[in-house]
Amino acid sequence: MSTREKIILLSNHLIQQRGFQGFSYADLEAGIGIRKASIHHHFPSKTDLGIAYCDYKRADFKALEAALQKLPAGVPQLQAYLNAFADCAAQGQMCGVYAMLSDSHLFSPALQTAVYQLAQTEQQLLQDILVAGQHQAALHFAQPPAELAMVVSSAIKGALLLNRIPPHGAYDRAAKAIVDWLSIAP
Repeated sequence: MSTREKIILLSNHLIQQRGFQGFSYADLEAGIGIRKASIHHHFPSKTDLGIAYCDYKRADFKALEAALQKLPAGVPQLQAYLNAFADCAAQGQMCGVYAMLSDSHLFSPALQTAVYQLAQTEQQLLQDILVAGQHQAALHFAQPPAELAMVVSSAIKGALLLNRIPPHGAYDRAAKAIVDWLSIAP
């Protein structure tokens, strides 16, 4: 693994644990065991790192999308999307997308644009899952898919935050409630 990849992976962990504003290059230096100068070589500014992180997460969503295409539409795809956040729940972490969104008012316009594009990538993925499930009569809802995608995403990401404090079951309960809600025929 390259130094650049190590920096992005550790940044992912720190963002999901503390938020983008909650860590510094000194934390990366200590976590990877390299000098700050090496980090600055790959990412001259934290904005550069943030943009690279957004690109990394968008690629993750594209890989998830490819994996979902191999599953039947409906509950299997929805469950696989929800399961993609199970590791965050198990580790008491936030969603990286929402962690970036929470700090985005402090970002440069370029980083705000990258965060917006990242959030839109996830929303489109979830919207596609919902539409495919509805077309197969496996998911049932009356709301417009784009609006429902925002509701589902927000519920899951909020549950990840609630999951950070005991009794740590909020994420699992929310994921089950979402699947139950959308899979029950009217």
